[in-house]
Amino acid sequence: MDILSTENFEKDYKKCSKEELRRVRELIDAIKADTFPGKRLHHLKNTYSFRIGNKRLIYNVEGGKAILLMLKSREGIYDYLR
Repeated sequence: MDILSTENFEKDYKKCSKEELRRVRELIDAIKADTFPGKRLHHLKNTYSFRIGNKRLIYNVEGGKAILLMLKSREGIYDYLR
């Protein structure tokens, strides 16, 4: 599976701690293996949320591609997605 990322995700990724970066890389490996870890967001089609410490990684799976959307603190991220 191809992994793409948005500018928003890239900005958030650069601000992560070493432990958060390690967990993001593990998540990307799991997505590449066609397992979709995390919680499915039912109000958004093909979109998942995965907890990394106090942050959430939001990604979308569509047509053989996973798009990493954002990696932000839990406060407000779900309001942003509505």
